[in-house]
Amino acid sequence: MPSSCRSAPESPLQFRRPALVVGHPGHELKVFGWMSECRPRVYVITDGSGRHGIPRTSSTAALIQSLNAQTGEVFGSAADSEVYRAILEHNFSFFLSLIDELANSFLEHEIDCVAGDAAEGFNPTHDLCRSLINAAVLVAERTSGREISNFEVSLTEWEQNCPQAVHDDRCLHWILSDRLLAEKLAAADQYVELKHEVERAIAARGKEYFRLECLRRTDSAELPNFNLAKPGYEIWGEQRVAAGHYCEVIRFKQHILPIMEAMLNHSSQSALEFNVRSASPGHH
Repeated sequence: MPSSCRSAPESPLQFRRPALVVGHPGHELKVFGWMSECRPRVYVITDGSGRHGIPRTSSTAALIQSLNAQTGEVFGSAADSEVYRAILEHNFSFFLSLIDELANSFLEHEIDCVAGDAAEGFNPTHDLCRSLINAAVLVAERTSGREISNFEVSLTEWEQNCPQAVHDDRCLHWILSDRLLAEKLAAADQYVELKHEVERAIAARGKEYFRLECLRRTDSAELPNFNLAKPGYEIWGEQRVAAGHYCEVIRFKQHILPIMEAMLNHSSQSALEFNVRSASPGHH
């Protein structure tokens, strides 16, 4: 059953047209219970192909279909390698066009709540996904004059050098029944491309840890701040460059922060030319 954390004013069920936006396919497993009940429209920024070049969008699409949810217009259209290349080349237009695609879809489907990846300094795509969400929400709000609630989902509590999830009065907590927790763990077990990640997370935290799902309200106009001297992806990037696997390290201040600032600036200045169409039953 759902349970609000402390004095959070909202209920997870109050939103009629929620959306979930994730950087990589598979992140939706973290909020499987919320998805099962609320059936958000799901957007995925990359195809999850990583350095091995094997997409995993089909596994996420199958999971979404099994929950009677729907996919968004942005759904794994970019390979991870394309995103990293855009980061290293300071290709701002790549990300600004994604903002407008997301915002247009939020407007078309009258989205009133968006949940998605938190910025935690673990993976540059996760962090940029958070900025994409924030910017798209602001553009959609600026265009429509309608507020859209914005929540972040922590993904990395079991990873080294990552901050612990914060629980306070901005959280909405979703506590899974035994049945729903079992279904969540079964879905994770069946997601073959993430087998090792799932096993590692369960080994670190135990199965019971995943009974609680947290959506934490965030300020769309704020730049992400994860209070790390050096993000994990810089440390790992340095190791991989030293090993000869990569040619260049993605740096927060040099690469990620300028893109985040460009996205926030874009959202503060943009309003889309959007003609509201009568919604068909398939839109909701």
